[in-house]
Amino acid sequence: MTTSELGRHTGVSAYHFGIARGRIRVFHAPEDVIDVFGDDLDDVIALVESGGTTFLSPILGRLGGIVCTNGTTRSHLAIVSREYEVPCLLGVDLDGWQPQDGTPVVLGSAPSGGGWLGSGDDATAPAPAAPEQQTSPAVPEPGTGEISPVRRFTSATSGSAVTDWWDYVKTTGDEIGCKPFPSSVGAETVAELCAQPLSDEQLEALILHMGRSFKPEMTRRSGFTSEIFPMMPYMAMSVIEDFHSYPARIRAIDTAMPAQEIGARLRQDAGLVSPLWIWMAGYHYLCGRELLIHMGKLGPSDDLDDVRTVVDFWRRLTLGHRGDGTLDYKDAGFTNRYLPDEIVADLRETCRKLDDSASKELKQLNAALSAYCFMYFTDSRVGICDNGPYVDEDGNATLVRDFLSLDSGPFDYPWAQLCDPGVSGVTITMKYPANAFRYFEINDWGTTFTEPEHFLSAVTSASVIARYADGSSTVPPAEQWPELAKRVGAEHLKLYRTFSELGREDRILAATRMYTWGLRPFARVAGVQDEIDWSFADRTMALFPEPLGDDDQAAAIFGGALVAHDRPSAFTGLR
Repeated sequence: MTTSELGRHTGVSAYHFGIARGRIRVFHAPEDVIDVFGDDLDDVIALVESGGTTFLSPILGRLGGIVCTNGTTRSHLAIVSREYEVPCLLGVDLDGWQPQDGTPVVLGSAPSGGGWLGSGDDATAPAPAAPEQQTSPAVPEPGTGEISPVRRFTSATSGSAVTDWWDYVKTTGDEIGCKPFPSSVGAETVAELCAQPLSDEQLEALILHMGRSFKPEMTRRSGFTSEIFPMMPYMAMSVIEDFHSYPARIRAIDTAMPAQEIGARLRQDAGLVSPLWIWMAGYHYLCGRELLIHMGKLGPSDDLDDVRTVVDFWRRLTLGHRGDGTLDYKDAGFTNRYLPDEIVADLRETCRKLDDSASKELKQLNAALSAYCFMYFTDSRVGICDNGPYVDEDGNATLVRDFLSLDSGPFDYPWAQLCDPGVSGVTITMKYPANAFRYFEINDWGTTFTEPEHFLSAVTSASVIARYADGSSTVPPAEQWPELAKRVGAEHLKLYRTFSELGREDRILAATRMYTWGLRPFARVAGVQDEIDWSFADRTMALFPEPLGDDDQAAAIFGGALVAHDRPSAFTGLR
């Protein structure tokens, strides 16, 4: 097919970038990325099959554009392309077209979110915008939207806040699992809830509530694909391993320090442990349970004591950390305002007004850190987590973005032993007009989605806090941000080479280890990290490489268990 025969192929745009032109280059494997690392890539339009971001990550910020035949606006690739402001189309149906390297193409986006790929000689395509207009969308004007997000509450009460909380857990919610939270429940309710043992009825209600929240979120997020890490095998294997290993590990942690105390300690500062790891402690375990039920290796009422142990630990850990009676971002109207007021005030004090140069450097540093964290955590989001927004009396909001475990860190991953980006973690605090967006959401993965899409373009003042292994921190000025971004980029390339040299099975096991060591930070707080066996369970390894090492079989097991059924809840009850 020639370029004149290409016509237009539709997809979705990661953000509204207008028009971008360049020449196609097809990338199939990590070696393709390494081969062009030193080249000028300004006019290269990368064509890839996967919405996973780690594959292109070392060169992503230098590309002229990206066309992906998979993925959605919530894919890792879409998230990072927005951060870098690289034009990106996803879910593009090429309809049998097999482009050759060097083919001239044009990418177009619409404000509605649609996008298209056309031939480079498409005369109907508008001329490309000037670079500064194409990559730097206007800051939303204050007053153009309502203050968002807005939480919904119900004033209906039974006379007992604890009873109201359980009634809330038992209700169904809307099509994405949201429901009004009882206004009677607050910080004073948390201690009562944590002191309450779980009956079988309450345990089942909690499992079904979690599943009703989880299933629609799974259908909204990206496809699970990546050219480097076989995502379906490692995700299926990791949640099954969590089911096998978590009960013993959690009993050791909870005995040394109650879950609610761990949660309360971790809410005293930003950047200590990602709230996403807390969320995963319950949800990943129940995913593993569901996969084993689907495979016929477990009954709904089996291992009841273990299920109660893990779900109750997660419940108390979450309640202690969030502190307001909510269990996840969705419960709180897609927010997480866990930091105490005095900590938020201290973070705001570090912020400085951004000029055009500092705004650009902030975007570049944020993008470099995002890409590095996706690589470090094997194409998952768990190294990056947003909390907030914290709205002040002046109509400004503050979002706190933590990049955690950038060096060897609390997880002791084998591939991270030599990582040395100069910092252990970074917290970026960003202030913006609270009414700058038509829509604002932080989902349960700690990722912010807004309309308009360019969150960073609305930020008026910010700070970068560099955190170090000895617990100290500094607030480097904007002039030092480019050097930090450069050093993070160099470490990123080292990690990329490390992973690209591994064989397929080793990549699966590395990514499985990444997820299944999720309890290590809590074990460290409780002082029992060295007392716990962190090796894979024999029962898990008995399922690898057959069937869990196979992409198609793992995808069928994972999707069939959690999504492809008529139940409103992803998780099966106790019967």
